[in-house]
Amino acid sequence: MVPTLAGRWQTRILLYVFIGLPVTFLYAMYLTNWRWPPAIDLSAFTDPFVFITAILILGLILDVAYIQAQRFRWEGDWPFAFQFFFSIMEFFAVYVGMEYFGALDYFLPDGRIPFETAAWHFTFVFVPSFIAVLAIVQIFLVRWRYKGGELGRF
Repeated sequence: MVPTLAGRWQTRILLYVFIGLPVTFLYAMYLTNWRWPPAIDLSAFTDPFVFITAILILGLILDVAYIQAQRFRWEGDWPFAFQFFFSIMEFFAVYVGMEYFGALDYFLPDGRIPFETAAWHFTFVFVPSFIAVLAIVQIFLVRWRYKGGELGRF
């Protein structure tokens, strides 16, 4: 598949909505010791959502650069190995921006998320998302790969 910019954005947002948000909700529930309603201090509940949303926003911005870099490849494709590598790099970029440059200080009332917490959260979201791109999306959206990753184009 040769993804288009619109296709990359649509697929990324689809995975964020259907995998990222539910998994983040479950992980946030785990962080608050499965209490419902969550503890009065909601920062442990909202921090994972801020973090995964920051990764989404950075990814949407970097997709423009990825499309430009993809033009220099002779087949014009973006292999899954590149997706795997750059997804992990996006995680590290957001974490380093948060930890060392205070990029998310405005949104995270407690300041920082411990690396282990952020890494496990990213892993729990990334692995199902990557599997979904490799299999589930291609099963349920049969023409997705022939339309450059776009969801609504006929």
